Amino acid sequence: MNSTAALNAGHPALAPLLAAGLEPQRVEQVLCFYDEPHRRYHDRRHLHEMFDAAVALGLRLSAPQAMAVLFHDAIYVPGAARGLNEALSAQLLRVYAGRLAAPLVQAAYEIVIDTAEHVARSGEAQLVLDLDLMRLAAPREEFIRYSREVFAEQRPLILIDDDDGAWDFFARRRVQFFERLLERPAIFCLPVFRERFEAITRSNLREAIDWVRAAGIRGMP
Repeated sequence: MNSTAALNAGHPALAPLLAAGLEPQRVEQVLCFYDEPHRRYHDRRHLHEMFDAAVALGLRLSAPQAMAVLFHDAIYVPGAARGLNEALSAQLLRVYAGRLAAPLVQAAYEIVIDTAEHVARSGEAQLVLDLDLMRLAAPREEFIRYSREVFAEQRPLILIDDDDGAWDFFARRRVQFFERLLERPAIFCLPVFRERFEAITRSNLREAIDWVRAAGIRGMP
């Protein structure tokens, strides 16, 4: 979705969080994490798209939801153990939001933890998880670009000199994530997301898997 507002503390999707007491300078500090040079996919643009999508779809984020979106990838170390980035991001949330109401902070903390496995354990987590996965419904060229950006983040960790060989290794591992999503009765939690994005997401994931299984991964875009 196209950007509707600059991503700063004045973004309309962040209004409930500011009203709850998080200082604008804190928001700006967190946003700076998303500008780290190793990020190619988990960057400020990803966050911006999530906030913009909520506005465009007419979905007002609660304060815990806005906080969870803001912090969900604040810590991102490529190759970290599964769930570790999310756990550290959630812990950073506690540190930065320590003066806010405890139930708000706890709710946001739990949503961030849920983004590790993309399984919602609360009703409020559903919207955040759907926003986080929405890029999987991108048009084909964008979907390919996003995959290449995730690969760029992981490339320094893949100890294969040949870039094509490194891509093959990455693509095979990424297919495992795609297959887990396709096994679910529904990838998206909320009806508005399922109606708009479920079919195209499943098509994108199946096509990506077919690339790997068919005439050699090196032929993938």
